[in-house]
Formats: sequence, C-alpha cells, structure tokens
Amino acid sequence: MATVEKRGKGYRITVAAGIGLDGRQIRRRTIWTPDPKMTPRQVEKELARQVVKFEEQVKAGGGGDGGNIRFADFAARYMEEYGKLYLKPTTLANYQGCLVRINQAIGHLRLKDITPLHIQAFYRNLQEEGVRQKVTAQATPALAAWQQGQKLSQAELARRAGVSRPTVGQALKGRPVSLDSAQKLAAVAGQPVGVLFQVQPNTSPLSAATIHAYHRVLSSILKRAVRWRCIPANPAEGAELPSLAGHSAHYLDEPDARRMLQLLLSEPIKWAAPVIFDLLSGLRRAELLGLRWQDVDLDAGLLRVAQSWNYVPGTGTYISTPKTEGSIRCLRISTAAVAILRTYKTWQDGLRSSLGDAWQDTDGRVFTSEMGRPIFPSSLTAWLRKFIRRTGLPPSSVHSLRHTYASLLLAERTPLVVVAHNLGHAQASTTANIYAHTIQSAEVAAAGILDRFADGLAGQGEANRGENAQKFI
Repeated sequence: MATVEKRGKGYRITVAAGIGLDGRQIRRRTIWTPDPKMTPRQVEKELARQVVKFEEQVKAGGGGDGGNIRFADFAARYMEEYGKLYLKPTTLANYQGCLVRINQAIGHLRLKDITPLHIQAFYRNLQEEGVRQKVTAQATPALAAWQQGQKLSQAELARRAGVSRPTVGQALKGRPVSLDSAQKLAAVAGQPVGVLFQVQPNTSPLSAATIHAYHRVLSSILKRAVRWRCIPANPAEGAELPSLAGHSAHYLDEPDARRMLQLLLSEPIKWAAPVIFDLLSGLRRAELLGLRWQDVDLDAGLLRVAQSWNYVPGTGTYISTPKTEGSIRCLRISTAAVAILRTYKTWQDGLRSSLGDAWQDTDGRVFTSEMGRPIFPSSLTAWLRKFIRRTGLPPSSVHSLRHTYASLLLAERTPLVVVAHNLGHAQASTTANIYAHTIQSAEVAAAGILDRFADGLAGQGEANRGENAQKFI
C-alpha cells in the first residue's frame, strides 16, 4: 500500500517493494508536483491517479530506488551475484575486459537515466580513430642479443620479468606484445623500453565484431537489471549496431589437407596425433585437449564431447563444459581417426609403463605430455604454427582444421544438419552462414550430377521444339 506525504509544493509517494538482501523492507519513492493552475479537486484526482500509476510501475519493476544505482556499481554487483555463478571463466574474463571501457562511458550514469542515445553515442565512439587504448611494442634484435649474451632461457627470462613464457617467445620473434610486458622485460635487462622495443600505438577504430561484443556485454547486464526489477526496459535494445561483414571460414582445400596429413605422419606423434585427429573430427581446440579415454569407444568408433580444457590469463587452465549446451554431443568417427587414436594410445601406454609412479596423469586425458600432464592449449597452437612455416603449407591454425573438416564433409554433400551436429552448432543456420561458399560449390556440383543424368535431354528438346513447341516452354 502506498503512502503520500505533502512536501513543499509537491507530494512524495512511497510504495513498499518487498524485502532486501539485508532483511530490510525496500521502499520506492517518487515526487509528484501538481500544475499550479490545478484546482484542489483536480489535484486530488490527479494525485490518486499518480499513486496508482507509481504502484503499478514499482510492481512491474520500474521506478524507485533500484534505478538510482549507478551503472558501474550495478555492473559490479552483476559480476558478483550472477557472472561468477553462471558465466564460464573465459566469458567472465571477456566481460571484465569490456567493462573497463563501458564504465568509462556510462559507469557514472544511474540505471534509470540511461537511454538508447547514451548507448548509441558509446558505440559511435568505438568506431572513431584513436579509441583503442592498447599500445603494443615490438622487440628489436637487441633483446634477443641481450638474452643470448646473458645465456638466459626463455623460461628464466619469463620468471624474472613476471610474464608468461609464450609472451617472451613472442617478443624474441619480433611479434607485438603489450607495452606492460615490454616494460617488464626491459626492466630485467636494465634498459629503457625504447632501446629494446619499438612502441606502436594503435589508432585504428574497433571492428564491427568487437562493437557487437561490447553490445552483448552491455545488453546482458541491462537485461539482468530488468529481470531484477531495477528498470522497466533494456535501453540497449534500442541501439543500432554496425553491420557485420560476412564471416568467411579459412580452411585448407582437399589437396593441401592431404599433403598436411602425409607430412604429419613423419612428425613426433605427441603433436602429430592431436593435429591429425582434429582434422578428422572437427573438434574445437578446447574440446580436443579436454578429451578423456573414458569418452572414447574405439571398438564402436564413437566419442562423446563432454568437457573442454581452457586457459584464462591471470587465472590459468581449467576444465569446463563445452562452449554451448548443443556442444555436448556424441560423434561417430572415421576408421582413420580410430587408427590414429589406437596408435597414439600404444605410444602413451608405453610411456606410462616406463615412467611408473612418475606418470602424472590425473583424469585419463587422451592427449598429454610425455609425463602424462594435459597439453597447454597454446603449446599445440605454437607447434602447429612452426610446422606450417617449416613445411610451406598454407597458413593454418588449429581452428582452421575444424573448418577444413566441415568443408570436406559439405563438399561430399553430407547433410547440413549432420555437419552442424558434428561441429556442435546449436542451429544448422550457424553452419550454413559460416560455410556458405562451400555449400554453394556443393550445390553446383549436385546440379552437375543431374546434368550428367539428363545428358542430351536439352538437345533433344531443342530438336523437338519445332514440331512440339507447345510441350517445351
């Protein structure tokens, strides 16, 4: 029930809105000021209407103190009470990264004051040059010369600088690293960062895909504000987003894929087996490295994708469920894929037997190091990159092996719904959008089959057109 108090020239309307987390009653308040020209009778009638209106608004979740919380404070509460409970660590880390820039733009605004125009202005700013806050640095040959002169291993240099080993590897190869990492490495060498690195500020605008990522974060938080009845509607739903360019999957054609397979057979089985198996199964990298022997039935040629092995900077590696609910799936694998796993298992069993108690396996992972530990995700990526460069194959990543797998199936006119299931896509439309070019090529080939089937029919039709024109339109 609402209470009304006279306050100066206006009226304060108070409505009870349940019990808060602290056990105290939540009260929503608003001020209504009548038009000075209104008669006492008009004020009385309009005040009664305003009371009913505000009660309905509070009941629906709008108005009152809930909308008075600033966005930055609500986002922090969202991360604590929702994000840490329901988002995967990788998603949570991405959200936290996006929130830095979002809070700079609208963190000071109260939820009830945020409009689609505020969000539209934020998205427009993301498309302006100079918006990037990331400054990278590229090492000069002086860094590698200093490291060699000191006879420091990459692992030791990483330990002293407080950065990851892959970061050191990137820097020594002349690839861009963050300015913070460059400063830490330069400090170990006792040199100004400008001596060992070329600082490269990035002034280009953010891509449409990145802006869509910011929108997903912002919309998710505001959607939760609606559900928690802090605001009546999600203002992010009214904002316009830049159009996304068509997603084109990068994959190897069949001759290059065959050549890759042949070359991999001469490589160390530790690395060759997971790469070959990925090419023959289409798993995501995290799914591939999370695979356990208990998930594989070699006799039946079946595997169950039930977990993934992920890495988040600052957090480390962790086991999780696959990317989406639809990604948990059972697959029938080829005879060749089964043969690869059998050969690999024989090699792995030999290592386990020779190491005895030194074997460090904990959960029966399929692909492991020589000591039985899970393979670090970026290690497989780094090995494949070196292999590609060494063999002269077209540029490929672990993820492009997945695209190659899908493209090979579609080229053989495998039903789209089957390919979507094997890839773990929740909807076949996702598969169709990503592999549109391959599907079109398969459709052309399918039409060619019908042309060969009906070979000569078109010519016969032309020959008969004169005397039977009414039958050929």
